[in-house]
Parts: sequence; C-alpha cells; structure tokens
Amino acid sequence: MGWTTQNLTQKFGAPPALSGLVGYLFAAEPTRHVVYRQQSGDSASAGHLIELYCGTDDVWHAKDITDEGGAPQATSDPSAYAFESEGTQHVVFLSDDDGHIHELYQSDGWHHGDLTDSSASVVRAVDPPFGWASAHYGTQHVVFRDEYRRVYLLSRGTGDDASWTQHPLTTATGPHAAVAPGGYAFDAAQTQHLMMVGDDQLLYEYVMTNGAWGPPRNLGPNVGASRDALPHPTGYGFAGDGTRHVPWLGEDRDIHEQSFTNGAWSPTNLTTEVGGTSPMPGLAPVGYAFESNPAVPVGTRNVIHVGADGVVYEFWNDPSGWHVNPLTGGAGSFPAASAPTAFADPVAGTQNVFYRSTADEIIELRYTPSGLHGSVGIHGSAHLHGKAL
Repeated sequence: MGWTTQNLTQKFGAPPALSGLVGYLFAAEPTRHVVYRQQSGDSASAGHLIELYCGTDDVWHAKDITDEGGAPQATSDPSAYAFESEGTQHVVFLSDDDGHIHELYQSDGWHHGDLTDSSASVVRAVDPPFGWASAHYGTQHVVFRDEYRRVYLLSRGTGDDASWTQHPLTTATGPHAAVAPGGYAFDAAQTQHLMMVGDDQLLYEYVMTNGAWGPPRNLGPNVGASRDALPHPTGYGFAGDGTRHVPWLGEDRDIHEQSFTNGAWSPTNLTTEVGGTSPMPGLAPVGYAFESNPAVPVGTRNVIHVGADGVVYEFWNDPSGWHVNPLTGGAGSFPAASAPTAFADPVAGTQNVFYRSTADEIIELRYTPSGLHGSVGIHGSAHLHGKAL
C-alpha cells in the first residue's frame, strides 16, 4: 500500500510535453487519461495534442488526437474531462489568435469541433478555456473570459438538449475576472461551481442549483497578488461531509485553502499551519477528494503541489487533521517542471497524480491500497502517508 512512481516517457515511449498536463478518469471503461501539447522540433507536429491512456492492465498508450481528429494545432494548454452521461471524452483548447474555442471529442474515434461557431457566439476567449461535466445534470460546461474580462459559460446537455449554448455570467455591476476562471461539479450536492479572482483581487464563486446560476459570492480572501501572479483557482467537493474547498497559491508563496463548512467559508494556510517546503512560484496546486471506498474506508481530502525544490508534495486531511508528505525527491526521482494534475478513482481505491519533469517527461504518481506498481517509490520505497513499508 502506498505511492509509487512511473516515468511514462521512458517506460512506454510517451512523447515529451511542451508545457502543462491535464488528467482525468473515464469511469465507464474504466481508463485513465492524460492530455498535453507535444514538444517537437518539427513545426508540423509542435503543439499537437497527445492523449496517453491506459486500462486496468496499467499499460499506457500514446495517440496524436490532433491528427486523428483533424484539428488545428493548439496554442494553449488543454482542459479535458469525461462526459459519463454520453460515454464520451472531451478536450478544449485555443488555436491561433482568433479566440475560438476548439474541441476534440472522442466518440468512436476523435473528432474536431469549433464550439464558438457551434454556439453561434461572437465572443472571443483570451485565455485557455476550462471544461467539466456533471453526471447529476447530464451536462457539460466550458467557462472562459473575454477581452473585457467578462465570464461566459458554454453548456451542452444530452438528447434534445445536445447542442452548445452560451450564457453570460458577468453583469454590468458584478465583478470582472482578472484571470481565467475554472469550475467543477459537486454531484453529491447536486450543485455546480465556478471559481474566479475578481479585478478587486477577491475570490468569488458562482453556484448553480436546480439548473440556475446564482450571483457571484465573495469568499472572503484577498489574494493580494500582482496581476501577473494572480492564482487560477478551481475547487472540489468532498461528499464525505458535504464540504467544498478551493486551494490556491498565494503571493506569500504559501498554499492556502478556502473551505465551506457549516454554511460559512473559512481559510487555512496549509504551508504555515501544517509545514512543508514553500511552493514553486507560478505552479498552482490541485485539490481533490478521495472518497471512502471498500479498500480505503476513511475518505481524505488531498492538495498536491510542487515545492521550490522541484519535489511534489501532498497535503492530506483525515479526521485527525492535516498532514504533509513528499511524494518524490528520493534517489532516481524526477524533479517537476509543471503544476500537477490529479484525480481519484474510488472504485479502484487509487489516487493518480501526473506532472511534466524538468526533462519534459511524463511522470505518474499512483497511490494503490494493495499491491504496488511501478519501480520507484517515495525515497526509493513505497509508503503509506509517510511511513515506509
């Protein structure tokens, strides 16, 4: 039981990455996926989107989905998700400088679509779009910011509602987005959430309940950063206790988490209260819930980040409180050069973290409740939250 490491480039020939990664679980199959822009000296393939995927056999495969889908080259990092309601997968990104949001979707092969054209939108995106799906509502969503810092949402359902529509969320008197927004579905609570930092440097949340989006809510903290260092917050829900959480990297170079518990938001500075190495500037943390399951009966909350030393660290919370572990850093490990992407698979009882190394290789860190896979663990051995096995 514990965390193990695999270098997917060295072991399976995964092409090198140009920048950040995005990972997701396709539970229906079940398969794990990582999507990123390929690094290449050949201008014809530079910026192509690569999909890595594997099933329960833990054998990874690589596919150039730009080629397969006939899509234009990506000029932004992708966002990706599975839409379990239809059994499809989706990757959204920008291409060139026309502000159109492009989609690659997997349904009996990869296909390309222009969501800006599909939604009859005249609004152009200025940042990488962010997408997610809600199993409860049977919808998928892509949020973005325009040149006037207004937030828009593209949405698509199933059946008779299987067409993309655009919804403006920013009002004339409401806060405008200082950086690209993000979002997530909290299906256990039957809600969806959109997170953003306003021009006033405050953290805001839009909440969707019963199919309708409410006004932005001020979550309290002033992120206090210069415009070129503002965080790009997302968030996650923890079904185990019905709470919501937003981790973010502060100007103070600490990892913070804002939590909604018992009807109110409260802050935690994880770096100062729990300890650990200061984070790497510019590399956002990622948070997720590891819900209780037969293999791991006590659910946890997890926040993964890269330290200034290039080591990947895990903050994790159980009923006894917060703890911190290094997930890399031993002999034979691979220093991180990108922010991590992560997700949990409660059916398999696993946690999955991916990042780009300083050698532009794709690294997988995986927590398994029984048995081990991979060849390099924490400090050369597997561990259970910091304890060597």
